[in-house]
Amino acid sequence: MEITAKNSPIKLEAYIKNLSDKGKTGPSSKQGPEEILSEDKVVLSPKAREIQEAKKLLNSLPDVREEKVAHLKKQIENGTYQIKGEKIAVKMLKESLLNEML
Repeated sequence: MEITAKNSPIKLEAYIKNLSDKGKTGPSSKQGPEEILSEDKVVLSPKAREIQEAKKLLNSLPDVREEKVAHLKKQIENGTYQIKGEKIAVKMLKESLLNEML
């Protein structure tokens, strides 16, 4: 399998020069890539900053409330954990109704 055609040779130097010329802002421009990129700025609104901070706080919270899990495990081991069937039934009905609405 041949990747390049025999009729149209690719001149790598010309391609590289073309790419470097596109990066210039004018014929007398002497700016390097760092100077060109330093002109771009992102400014967040106060609301966006507040959301960003809230997201950081949420990400810092643990996924599992270990104290609650430990307490429930202890209750189960001791046989003192009480299942409240009525609460479970109400939650199941609510979830079922919500799923039907969607």
